[in-house]
Amino acid sequence: MHLFVSDGLGAVDGVVCPEDRTALRPGLRRAWRCCAWVLLALTLGACQDESLVAEVGKRDISKADVSALIASRSSRERPTSGEALDALVERSLLAEEARRSGLHEDAAVQARLRSAEREVLAHALLDKHLAEVTTEARLRERYAATREQLGRREVHVRQLLVRVPPGADDETRARAQSRMNALFARLAGGEPFEKVASETSEETVSAARGGDLGPVLEGQVDDVFFTEAAQLSKGERSRPFSTAYGLHLLEAVADMKTVVPTFEEARGRLESDARRDAQARLMKELRERIAVKTHPERLDAAASVATSQTGKE
Repeated sequence: MHLFVSDGLGAVDGVVCPEDRTALRPGLRRAWRCCAWVLLALTLGACQDESLVAEVGKRDISKADVSALIASRSSRERPTSGEALDALVERSLLAEEARRSGLHEDAAVQARLRSAEREVLAHALLDKHLAEVTTEARLRERYAATREQLGRREVHVRQLLVRVPPGADDETRARAQSRMNALFARLAGGEPFEKVASETSEETVSAARGGDLGPVLEGQVDDVFFTEAAQLSKGERSRPFSTAYGLHLLEAVADMKTVVPTFEEARGRLESDARRDAQARLMKELRERIAVKTHPERLDAAASVATSQTGKE
């Protein structure tokens, strides 16, 4: 569009005011001037893209670019919008000069650009698919379907511990076993477990509570320890046994039971499992739908090229 205005006379798209200003009555001249200025304002406004916040050479920086940079930083290092824009301008200046220097045509640089594009697109697709399976409604459906499977065994025991250092020699182990035998004899003689544990157990935190470990879920303690504890009924005691931590002797405070977590308690696991399963399904679908042909025999040659380039640097 071509437009110029001068004291109410001008041309818009080839429509020209008469050179003789008297050819237009004053009212018409004022109307023409008003319309011309309005058209000029609309034309200039149409040329402005409100999403752009900077131009560096031939490249634009958008609001989305600023938001992406801010989101990529940790909360402690998160820049303001102005700081993010300044950082983007600096990086864009470097990138623009790199293009003008022809670096964008270098094979290694192109490989890195493809790698960056691949990662961004892969993450975008995964985020889209995984968001669909981790909504509140979908997670609650998964909880209802797998509720019983989420249950974990729980034991509640007291313990006596005689520590045996890793790699201990036979003499040290023998002394530890002799000490445990003496403690077992005290219990067999009728002394309360809590009294013996508080006086002798080498696990000081539980010893202060008479050896009480509180409720313990499967997976929270050594497997051998949990297996021994799970075999005990309330009030029953184990025989001394060893783990990597030393020699143990247990007394059950309660029978072993299975505990089913609430939805909120299981939410983290539900989301993790949902994401894993969804990603596995997606990869299976993509492998069936998109042709893949690999050439592993060429990898040695590629590795040699990469090694030689690293040596030159």
